[in-house]
Amino acid sequence: MAGLETFYAWARAAISRPQDALICGVHWELVRHGYRCLGTGDQPGPDERKSELLPTGWEANKEVYTLRYKSTDDVHELLLKAIMVEDSMILNVMDRSSQKVADVTLAVADYIDPEHLDNFHKPSPLNPFGVGGQDLDPFGGRSGGMIVDPLRSGFPQPGIDPSSGIPGRLPPGAVPPGARFDPFGPLGAGRSGPDPDHLPPPGYDDMFM
Repeated sequence: MAGLETFYAWARAAISRPQDALICGVHWELVRHGYRCLGTGDQPGPDERKSELLPTGWEANKEVYTLRYKSTDDVHELLLKAIMVEDSMILNVMDRSSQKVADVTLAVADYIDPEHLDNFHKPSPLNPFGVGGQDLDPFGGRSGGMIVDPLRSGFPQPGIDPSSGIPGRLPPGAVPPGARFDPFGPLGAGRSGPDPDHLPPPGYDDMFM
């Protein structure tokens, strides 16, 4: 992420635990999406202003991080709470303008190497919002995705097996494997359908025709 390395160098002095580094990654992802940090805590403080940097004391509580953000167009204000539960971080975000809430649980070890907090290139956080990205971006060229291509699904493709017989007409094995076989009757024969005698023309009562 552009700018994250510079930001991490600025915040490095305050980073003492893996969750601190993960919060830096979450913060920068919000900045990258057009938000700026207002401050810590649930309520506004004096002389607050929007900033790309984290406010003083952001890392004071290692169990619960509380940060507020505002979009650059002032339309949305977010309240972010990051709660540590054992080795996982629960991120809870509320949009105060709409009261909508979203949350996600991250295993810190999946993003941060605690042995290399000094080295940005070894604890560099992956995109925590990239979970499910293969489904969110089905045409991105990655494996997975919402669009299922039956030609590349990995399952055997259905084909005509003459030895399997025709349901309701021939028993399995009636046609030798590899034999040329021209099915008699229209495709799909045997399925329910209207009987021609169900709707005879008016005055048509000749049973032999």
